[in-house]
Amino acid sequence: MHSQSIDKNTVLLTTLAVLAALGIVARIFIRIPVIPGFFELTPGFLFSELGGIVGGIPGGLFVGAVVGIGGALAGGEFPLLPMVGNMCLGLGTGIAVYLARRNSVKFSLIAILGGGIIGGFIPTMTIFAAVTDSLELTFILAIADMIQAVIWAIAAIFVDRYIIQKILGNYIYSDSSPTIELLDMGSN
Repeated sequence: MHSQSIDKNTVLLTTLAVLAALGIVARIFIRIPVIPGFFELTPGFLFSELGGIVGGIPGGLFVGAVVGIGGALAGGEFPLLPMVGNMCLGLGTGIAVYLARRNSVKFSLIAILGGGIIGGFIPTMTIFAAVTDSLELTFILAIADMIQAVIWAIAAIFVDRYIIQKILGNYIYSDSSPTIELLDMGSN
């Protein structure tokens, strides 16, 4: 099942908008500080990654941007990190839509690794390095973000597979291009 075109599917657009709205609320109000000012756990990761799993790269970037704005507004860390980081989370899981069949092991592995490396490790390692002097601290926080992104990507796969696909799957996913079947009226 591949994702349908975002610009032609109102149900998909609405689903992504709801994910973005839920994600921004989760990102602003549910924050578990591990190292105050440096590292916190948030289920906002889940919504950014779910945007990628449901809507591919465009959906992941959209939901990630909205959730990232929530993270920047929530404060507690350098504002660029949640903005870019959440977009990278959506990008990381969104690439799976184009590289593997939905619900396959390959799809899950790409989404999990993409979310962890592209969405967790790389943004923290690059952006956070600019605001700290300690390469060791940056590396530790990047690994922690990667682990958190992997955990939330696994959760996002389950949410997609067992909730979104069951409720909206017929509307937002298609196995192939739409076809028109012609009736055989016989010969005149």
